[in-house]
Amino acid sequence: MADLTRRLFVHDGLRVVSVGLALPHLFTKAVQAADLEAGRTPSVRVERGNGDLLARRTIVVVQMAGGNDGLNAVVPHGDSAYRDHRPTLGLGPGDVLPLDERFALHGAMGGLHRLWGAGEMAIVHGVGYPKPSYSHFESMDVWQTGAVEAHNREGVLARLVKDVVDGRGHPFAGFAASRSVPPALASPDLSVSAVENPATFAFVPDKRHVVDGASRHDALLHLSTAPGMGGGFHQAFASTARLAHDTVATVQHAHAAYAPLATYPADGFAAGLRLVSEAICGDLGVRVAYITLGGFDTHAGQKATQARLLGTLSDGLAAFWADLQAHGRADDVLVMTWSEFGRRVPENASGGSDHGSAGPQFIIGKGIRHGHWGAPPSLSDLDHGNLRHTTDFRSVYATVMEGWLGAPSVELLGARFPRLGFLPMHALGG
Repeated sequence: MADLTRRLFVHDGLRVVSVGLALPHLFTKAVQAADLEAGRTPSVRVERGNGDLLARRTIVVVQMAGGNDGLNAVVPHGDSAYRDHRPTLGLGPGDVLPLDERFALHGAMGGLHRLWGAGEMAIVHGVGYPKPSYSHFESMDVWQTGAVEAHNREGVLARLVKDVVDGRGHPFAGFAASRSVPPALASPDLSVSAVENPATFAFVPDKRHVVDGASRHDALLHLSTAPGMGGGFHQAFASTARLAHDTVATVQHAHAAYAPLATYPADGFAAGLRLVSEAICGDLGVRVAYITLGGFDTHAGQKATQARLLGTLSDGLAAFWADLQAHGRADDVLVMTWSEFGRRVPENASGGSDHGSAGPQFIIGKGIRHGHWGAPPSLSDLDHGNLRHTTDFRSVYATVMEGWLGAPSVELLGARFPRLGFLPMHALGG
């Protein structure tokens, strides 16, 4: 049985849709989304009702790729064991921003320190999982699938989007400020918009026919609505072409209409956060957004590298939060960071730290309970130089899923994990 090989390409978002003989659930949902949104300009735009609290809420997931050294990000400056383990890598009083008598933030994290002071940030300590892997790929896979055992190859955030917060396949319910779809949002039957640059998120004409690219694009759309063509193939092709066209139009419309109300740093991470803000403030229907900041694998020369990265993280998130507040959207957004593992407690001989286990997570939001959550791991009772995790990462997921989006975490994670206190039980009630 032959395959239909016609493909539709959208530049920079890497949205490549193959139309085969079988029509997967993805296309059924795409047809429903296109039909439900018909008649609006642009057609995939979402109108939000003031009475629907959950429909307004978004989580923004920030991946700190490479394994962030949590001990030099959230510094236990009141613990003498910290200085004993890190005689040169450790940060002194002049290098940190105190939070309280026990902990401080790295001195480069002034933006997040201000959010802490405003009561809009929580820190979850000792986050990890049993029998940790010190492999980047294996540990990222655990976090991205929400499964410690290798039995689930679907992204945990993809399950959240398609099974709970968006049952009809809206193309912006899952949104990645990146060149490709992150594994945490990947699923065979979920359409995720991955946009790196809205200015180039567009149909790419055949290089052999650049001059008549516009007319070819028009012909494609006319073909998708041509009368007398029925059956599954035509429906799949038509809905895919229409949805891709509308997705591009929506991004371009939102990009033209959006004006940032905060000054973003001039770096790629901040540009990605600005894009996320653009999608949220433009009412594109984003429920789960994703962005990555890489480079945290600091085996050598850690002090300078981590200072730069934490400054990038902190300054970018502070600008993003200020932008959301100025647009009146901060009440609707919760930010959650993660890194695949922390670093070993003792410094190494190269001015850095090696792959470890547990680390902290940052939670930003107006509806959170400010402060420290989870038990800080002991620096004296180590597991071969590594911190013993005290908080299962799935408890953080469960808290965010249930407390922010009203999602059934047991079904999504496959088991019940204790909720943490940074989201109050009444969070769903406002």
